[in-house]
Amino acid sequence: MVLDRTPPLRESVADLVRRAFVVELGNMVALFVGVYAATIALDNALDPYFLDSDISLLLVRSVLVLVGMGVLTTSYASWRGYSLPVSIPNRTDGWLIGAAVAGTAILAVLPFGLFALRMGVGVSHVTSTVADLGGVFLNRTLIRIALFVSGMVILYHGLVQGALQRVFSDERDLAVVVTTLLSGYLVTPTILTYGTFANGPWLFLWGTRAVVAVLFVLALAVAVYADERSDDDRVRALALLPVLVTLALAALVLTLAAETPRGALVVMIRVAVVGVAAYVYDRTASLLSPTLVYATFAVVSAVLYAAAVDAVLGA
Repeated sequence: MVLDRTPPLRESVADLVRRAFVVELGNMVALFVGVYAATIALDNALDPYFLDSDISLLLVRSVLVLVGMGVLTTSYASWRGYSLPVSIPNRTDGWLIGAAVAGTAILAVLPFGLFALRMGVGVSHVTSTVADLGGVFLNRTLIRIALFVSGMVILYHGLVQGALQRVFSDERDLAVVVTTLLSGYLVTPTILTYGTFANGPWLFLWGTRAVVAVLFVLALAVAVYADERSDDDRVRALALLPVLVTLALAALVLTLAAETPRGALVVMIRVAVVGVAAYVYDRTASLLSPTLVYATFAVVSAVLYAAAVDAVLGA
């Protein structure tokens, strides 16, 4: 007896080649380019040379950015017909959230390990920093962490994951995977940094990276058109070639952004953090869960960064 079973890879490709996904993806690319452009314009308007020295200006910028992201996300969710769950997770989800927080703390330590070896940071520097947390979490640092955590939750889970959950309503695991991959493309840094979140949530979608994202959406639209209009498997397969080419271009863009093995490690860790947040959000149906994940990463990174600064200045 021969079973008529579609290979898993072909099933996954078929799930992505659908009109609803292309529409959401196109909308998100346009929105993220707009958010990035608006952030640049805001920084120019507020004069970035004084953002670090004037805490009032930093607070104003952070509030404006968060309000803008919040209005954008809630408006988009209302337009597309999905909700943003802000309820407290169930008690039964406590173990999952605890595991996610612990795993995220480990992820925050990993890139610091290589940096610590290179800069001569020892355990004593970390312990002295932990003993004086008041000196680490000054008002300026707290504002930056709040902007980073809130922005990541709003953009990547309120906007991206919320929209994808609507598209893949019967395949929530696929929504988690696509959220992680798409967000990974957006959070890859252009400059390697440790423990700093000066500009808010990780978001880089400009220039070549934005062009490749647009090309991918267009290529996927062509594949969807071929899938809907043709019954010939050869035509459908041929229509997927531009999609594969743009995926290769996206991988090349990220590789060039990473530059070094240390940069690649930072990229992978950022993608992993988003993946953990996406998974725990999907399982708990509460935006509080990814909030705890990003807060853990930010706090641990800030402490380790302060320890590194202390070691360098002490030397």
